[in-house]
Amino acid sequence: MADLIFLPAALGIAMLGLYKFWALRHAPADRRPAIRTVCFSCLFAAPSVLLGAPAIGMALDRVVGIHSLSVLLGYCFALGFVCSIQIMLVYWLHSAAAAWQISRWLVLTYTGIVAAINILFFLGERPAEHHHDFAAAYARAPYLAELLVLHFLAYVLGLANVVRLCWRWSHHPDTTDRPWLRRGLRLTAVGILFPVVYGVITLVAVVGSWFGAELGLWSTLIAPTVAILGVPLVIVGNSIAAWGPSLSSLWERVVHVSSDLHDYRALTPLWQALRPIEPEMVHTHHSLANRLSPRSRLFWRIIEINDWLHQLPARDVAVSATARHHARQAGLDEQQTAALDEAANIKAALLTTATDLRTGLSGPVNLDHPRDAGHAFAGERRRLVLIAETFTSLLTDEVVHAASRVPQSAQTHPH
Repeated sequence: MADLIFLPAALGIAMLGLYKFWALRHAPADRRPAIRTVCFSCLFAAPSVLLGAPAIGMALDRVVGIHSLSVLLGYCFALGFVCSIQIMLVYWLHSAAAAWQISRWLVLTYTGIVAAINILFFLGERPAEHHHDFAAAYARAPYLAELLVLHFLAYVLGLANVVRLCWRWSHHPDTTDRPWLRRGLRLTAVGILFPVVYGVITLVAVVGSWFGAELGLWSTLIAPTVAILGVPLVIVGNSIAAWGPSLSSLWERVVHVSSDLHDYRALTPLWQALRPIEPEMVHTHHSLANRLSPRSRLFWRIIEINDWLHQLPARDVAVSATARHHARQAGLDEQQTAALDEAANIKAALLTTATDLRTGLSGPVNLDHPRDAGHAFAGERRRLVLIAETFTSLLTDEVVHAASRVPQSAQTHPH
């Protein structure tokens, strides 16, 4: 089960490192130091997580013949990660010269800590393999207890500083116009909190054992699980600035497709009612792309409906007057009133020409084409959708029924 947790996490970190290495090769010179530190962070983090998998760690210990060597290497790589990610943030927050000064002290400090835990490891006695429960098994062992305290103290303090720097940089004025970078920094800060909790739990378990507390389960099972939970957030946080902006355009495309499908379905009843006028006018989509494109199908549906509407008889004044009377009674606004007028006239025209749709047809109407075709299409689309939705309403049926009782002496004007 532990392998199923650690191996995918290590693979994800390695993929992030390869992605950042590719970005490093194509980045301008002034941005390379910051990206280079991300690559080093992944270079340290991936082996640290990988060695936590029993299948890898215990196999390494058997090959070299040194009990729990994989645990020591994992600790060293983890401290390398803590150091490198702090350097990354220092380069983001400071000028290159100032960042170099701070980075040197960080490297010297963590190099000294790594050297110290290596010395303590080989001074301590490790009579058996304890890959799973190293902290619990050696919490009171000479030298090894000091190793655990030194490692986890440096680990927790370093990662806590990473959380602070990430959160500080996410509120920096230089990131104001880069919202995805700000989100990435905050995600990274939240993700790093998980290994901070892991370090605190293990440190408390080790120190608590000196006073007789039995907290081995916390350091053996609970703490490592908590640490791994933060890996996905850190991976996303370190890469979202690159691919996050595409999510906005993707969401816009999803919204547009959803809107096109909604309007296409909304126009269906009106399209089906008008189709018998001249079925040959239905457009044939010759390519699969157009056939599957909601925007293309909607475009042609609007064209077909307009072509059929131009072949309907003249507008009935009685129907229009009745429609506006019912609209006033229903409290409809101007657009809804116009849609009711159009829908009622369409339905009345279809009813009166049911026996012969080509009898008494008016000639085609010449439409003016505005210069902005996009706005013209959008406006016509909204108008026809409103008419189509009104076409199937009970109010339209009432208008047509009421208008049919009006004396035929009423005048008509062109549709």
